[in-house]
Amino acid sequence: MLSFILLALLAHASPIQSKHPHPKINIIILAGQSNMAGRGGVFNDTITETLTWDGIVPPECQPNPSILRLTANLTWVEAHEPLHADIDYNKTNGVGPGMPFANTVLNKDPNFGVIGLVPCAIGGTNISQWQKGEFLYEQLVKRSQFAMQSGVYRAMLWYQGESDTENQQDAELYKDNLKRFFNDLRFDLKTPKLPIIQVALASGPGAYIEEVREAQLKTDMAYVKCVDAKGLPLGPDGLHLTTSSQVTLGQMLAHAFLGIFTYNIFNMFKLITWFSMLFVAGSTLVLGQNNTAKDIFILAGQSNMAGRGGVNHGKWDGNIPPECKPKRSILRFTANLDWEVAREPLHVDIDVGKVCGVGPGMAFANEIIRSNRSGTGIIGLVPCAVGGTSINKWGKGSRLYGQLVKRANEALKDGGGTIRAILWYQGESDTLNKDDAETYKGKMVKLIEDLRLDLNLPSLPFIQVALASGEGTNTNIEMVRKAQLGIKMKNVKCVDAKGLPLNADNLHLTTMSEVKLGLKLAYAFLLSFSHFH
Repeated sequence: MLSFILLALLAHASPIQSKHPHPKINIIILAGQSNMAGRGGVFNDTITETLTWDGIVPPECQPNPSILRLTANLTWVEAHEPLHADIDYNKTNGVGPGMPFANTVLNKDPNFGVIGLVPCAIGGTNISQWQKGEFLYEQLVKRSQFAMQSGVYRAMLWYQGESDTENQQDAELYKDNLKRFFNDLRFDLKTPKLPIIQVALASGPGAYIEEVREAQLKTDMAYVKCVDAKGLPLGPDGLHLTTSSQVTLGQMLAHAFLGIFTYNIFNMFKLITWFSMLFVAGSTLVLGQNNTAKDIFILAGQSNMAGRGGVNHGKWDGNIPPECKPKRSILRFTANLDWEVAREPLHVDIDVGKVCGVGPGMAFANEIIRSNRSGTGIIGLVPCAVGGTSINKWGKGSRLYGQLVKRANEALKDGGGTIRAILWYQGESDTLNKDDAETYKGKMVKLIEDLRLDLNLPSLPFIQVALASGEGTNTNIEMVRKAQLGIKMKNVKCVDAKGLPLNADNLHLTTMSEVKLGLKLAYAFLLSFSHFH
């Protein structure tokens, strides 16, 4: 038994499993803006009136044959400062944290192997410029994928956010944009557990430094660590780290990185002893809420389920009412198929390409917890909604249908539990066309039947929402509403959103309307499905 536990612990020690039996290069991605690119030793030459690097390379940053760099031309060469000279080429580069990071890792673990640094940082860039589809994001993915041909991803080091301190909205949206970026990158690199070590700001040109720092320090994601650069000495510009500060930062990043991959043997054997005692005593071990049985609810449909509360002019205001506050007992299933503590916007990594805000999910879950009628005490929300989708896009065989079924099944595997209900709010897009409105009821009934069959839950509760609004004529809106209210199937209930206040676009629910809708859904569930408790 002890041997089995030891093997299990060792298997869990590294979140990245290489597909190559003997990877040649341990790939470390360097991304962000100027303090990652490196401005250590860069000063204003009063004679030439230009920014110049002093050329001083401290011992911790000296070249090493076991440290390589991927050039702008996608060639591996021996790394030396400045690492970003041909990447952030419009700026004057100096010492950054990359070389002291790599040298520290090799000093601490001489058997680590060859390190391949992939510079991608560009000075003066906002988090919005790193979103999927933007040039910097696509360049990062391209360079990383090329590097992967020679080895295995080990981590991304991320230092960015100074440019997001100048605007209040940018600072307030930083956390959501950051998490979306991390999730998208992991998905596109096909490495869902890629370790990311980010840096909490040491400085910034704007008034919202603390707001961005708080977002960085409280990025609650698996395999994301944060080191704090606050207090490290800055250069004369009050913005960029000095050379010695970059060395210190590189060492901090290295220690955080090594903490992910290495185990203290003494502590491991203490764990083994603890495990064995529990087994001998016949105890049940619960390794955190992620591995605990959950009451699972699937959230599906289009934009009003994904959440547009507080979204105006393409920006979310960041306002989270008390009914939607996070709780450790409410989890969310991410796009990477991991459980994490749920928080708004729930669909940030699912309804990608859209600006998500408050939806009904958190208010629903909080009310279920408040009622003390949760079967397990843990709610697991599985976001699946995608804005602008008609009922045809949810039919069996479609991408959205397949994604919903896959996510539901994976949620059951990851820690177990029971799917308690599907919450469904959709139909606005079916009001645009009379034929779609007229055939809505039949397609909705078929969808419910197919989902119950493919999820092997013939009596699965299904709570749908009758439209509050639509994109088409009033006649078509009422036709779809009539279809929704008129579905008579076992364990299918409908709550009516008509009359709930709408945003300025006259289509999406306001934040408080989403809260009210979440409560309506919770009451419908608690009143109608007594087998829940």
